[in-house]
Amino acid sequence: MNIEVGVAVVTGAGRERGIGRAIALRLACDGFAVVVHERSGERSSLLPAEQANGWRGAASVVDEIEAQGGRALASRGDLTERATAEQLNAVAGELGPLAVLVNNHGSAGEANTYMAHETPDDLWDRTVMTNLTSLHRLTSVLVPTMAASSAPRRSIVHLSSTAGHRVLGRYAAYCASKGAVERLTEQQALELARHQIRVNCVAPGMTPTDMIDGTLARAAAAANVDVETIQKSALRGIPLRRLAAASDIAGAVSFLVGPDAGFVTGQILTVDGGMSL
Repeated sequence: MNIEVGVAVVTGAGRERGIGRAIALRLACDGFAVVVHERSGERSSLLPAEQANGWRGAASVVDEIEAQGGRALASRGDLTERATAEQLNAVAGELGPLAVLVNNHGSAGEANTYMAHETPDDLWDRTVMTNLTSLHRLTSVLVPTMAASSAPRRSIVHLSSTAGHRVLGRYAAYCASKGAVERLTEQQALELARHQIRVNCVAPGMTPTDMIDGTLARAAAAANVDVETIQKSALRGIPLRRLAAASDIAGAVSFLVGPDAGFVTGQILTVDGGMSL
């Protein structure tokens, strides 16, 4: 693999079924050395299915990247804390010049549970802190490093959601925070262009991850139906009649950080099989 393109930091990449893992693997194939971030390295933080499969979180993703000839390091910590951003910056420096930051981490905020005015203060604060404020803290630490980097192409990709540009009942904290991520994308694209740093956003549609499993389960409970009924209903709203694969989202990120998107900045790329239509 050619590591000359620089280092990519991918947050929230430790889940076996996660979009972050798919992005990390894809960027490694594209020639980036990868910092694989996860919130916790404790085995107790893994899901039962992951534990049964022998999954080790970010360490397993690092192993996968190294097995295909790439370079990677794991980094752990709560991204709502500035110290975690500083740690990510330091770990990236061990691998080479910083080229890419992919802010993939996020929280569903117990979507499908509360109307806006019912959302508990602590849940609202936690969701906004995780989905939005942490992005500000990460970029405040990593952008100066990226601006001074010798990497030939430098860019940031935030992950939003189709819920970031439409309203959904009982999704208030999630919709509000993801909508703000899209505006932050445009703000940073405008301001960081002078440093030749491009900033874009990917808005995934329904993707089979642990997060969406929880959201669908809450929707099924609220409607007093089984999860399969909710899934079938959701598929009817997707013109391509399937859920996104994590690789679909990873491919979009790969495009945005690659040479073919060299004149693309400040854009929201929706990857939802036409659901928004």
